[in-house]
Amino acid sequence: MRTVSGVLGVLTLTISVYGQAFIHQKLGENFIQVGTGILSEEGLPFWSAELIAGNLDVFKITSNTNLTASILGSSRLANPVAYHPTAGLMWEGSGSALGASNTDVFVETTNLSASVLGTGRYAFGFKFTTAGQPVWYGSGSGNSNQIDIFLGATNLTASVLGSSRDAIPAALNANNQLLWDGAGTNLGVNRDVFRTNLTNLTTTNLSQTPLGNNRFAVAVALNANNDAVWYGAGSANGDYNDVFFNSTNVSFPAIGGGNIANPRDAVAFDVSGNNLTWNGRSATTSQFYDSFATTVGGGTVNMSQSVLGNGRDSYPIDIEGASVLWNGIGANTNNYDVFVTRPGATRNLSQLRFGGGSTPGVREGYGVAVFANGNAFWVGKHSTTNAKAHLFHYNWANNSSTNLVQEAVNRDADAIYLAHNSAEQVLWAVPNSAGTRYEVYLSTPNIATNLQGTVTIAGFVGDTSQIALTIRQYDPYTGSVAATHTGNMNSGGAYSIAVTPGLYDGLRITAPRCLARNIPGLRRLLGATTLNFSLTLGDVNGDNVIDDADLLEVLFNFGSSTTNPVDLNGDGVVDDADLLIVLFNFGAQGD
Repeated sequence: MRTVSGVLGVLTLTISVYGQAFIHQKLGENFIQVGTGILSEEGLPFWSAELIAGNLDVFKITSNTNLTASILGSSRLANPVAYHPTAGLMWEGSGSALGASNTDVFVETTNLSASVLGTGRYAFGFKFTTAGQPVWYGSGSGNSNQIDIFLGATNLTASVLGSSRDAIPAALNANNQLLWDGAGTNLGVNRDVFRTNLTNLTTTNLSQTPLGNNRFAVAVALNANNDAVWYGAGSANGDYNDVFFNSTNVSFPAIGGGNIANPRDAVAFDVSGNNLTWNGRSATTSQFYDSFATTVGGGTVNMSQSVLGNGRDSYPIDIEGASVLWNGIGANTNNYDVFVTRPGATRNLSQLRFGGGSTPGVREGYGVAVFANGNAFWVGKHSTTNAKAHLFHYNWANNSSTNLVQEAVNRDADAIYLAHNSAEQVLWAVPNSAGTRYEVYLSTPNIATNLQGTVTIAGFVGDTSQIALTIRQYDPYTGSVAATHTGNMNSGGAYSIAVTPGLYDGLRITAPRCLARNIPGLRRLLGATTLNFSLTLGDVNGDNVIDDADLLEVLFNFGSSTTNPVDLNGDGVVDDADLLIVLFNFGAQGD
């Protein structure tokens, strides 16, 4: 059984009930508090939690490894930031081992910031480039106590901003384009938005021309085409906050002019392709804050005005493709609700789940994330959840929400969202049944999932479709078998076997005539996963070793016609070929 920092884990197997929308796996427990988390695109979870009072550490699977205790010393405070398949985990932390006034950025166990920033430092992680180079920012004696952005040890912002620097990263896309905003003496009294190409380190000021003088600009997001979304004010736009897509002002045409009595104010939130979402108010919205979706080259839609009515307030949460997740309240709903808007349709997820119409104060809903297909994660509470905030997954096609808390633990408790990925997996935490400590869960969509590939069995000449493979999936927390599935290969040695979705720490594969094979490593099974492997012939009696007992079985049956495992090569007769297989592999043991 595996342990969490010396705390004995309770045996917990994967829940795999037919008809469930998700497979829920417990990854850790007995935490006093839970902090933040990340979930890689490959489904690898990392989170911060307090297992020992006064110390917030970073944990990972496998074995719920505490990554930070041995590095930071006592009085620890650490959080995961980003993950790269080659570079590993980026995290930030402080503790007695770093000195009382220092916070550093690490990739795995390497301290990136101490040698760069010097003393009196504080540093924060950000993201990785596609090649695994870390981008982070911070201040210390080594950079004259300015706030700079770094690529590894390279200062990206000092030469651009001059002295009195303050630079914050906002977005990094797959083209290694970094969007950031900053101020410094080189800009005068202005704060600008910049895009830096991290391949050749060229930097472009995006906000200076659109805003004119007296600028204050904030970077928000980049799309895959390097288009920047930001917002800001300056002399060129009347000193009102506007939202920009590159240099195009998208909010002014939508919400109009502005004066002292009726100013306009707009803030950008996110972008996906040529679709962006933002929040704004002006005389056009009666000074109520509305949520907007703009398609560049298309038009702008006020998502909240007709839905919420008078006395409204709303803001966007997320956008993917043409799907927007947003929150709002108004006279038409009288509750703080969560909505998904897609072309031609807006749905109130919390009202749909909880009911209550426009009766004031009966429900609450808060958006977390949306996907291009309209599916979404959200948190909500209502009398049916015992006024506890449960985590939900909304399915647009079915127009319904699944309560993940009830599916996973079947109790009413306040869930803590930690992270999600594009596969619609979600990492979250919930108090235990006693309500005294927290458990961490990974929930994976319960969709059709196959392990497939080709099996090589040296020396086997028969019909491989007669060979059944048994696959055992190991729970990453307990190390126990979480699921077992069996299926046959086809006549060409290929296989495709339905397995249980989720995260597993190793697979064990067995087949008649062959030694067992362990496939180590942490891997997600979701949809179709290809795994090619080989098996070793010679284990006639199935004890997972090739020895005298197997040799005697072959000799005892020598000359007989059979399809039993004693016919090791599958040609229908026990002969010299089978004897040679045993002798050639004699002494081998399976995993």
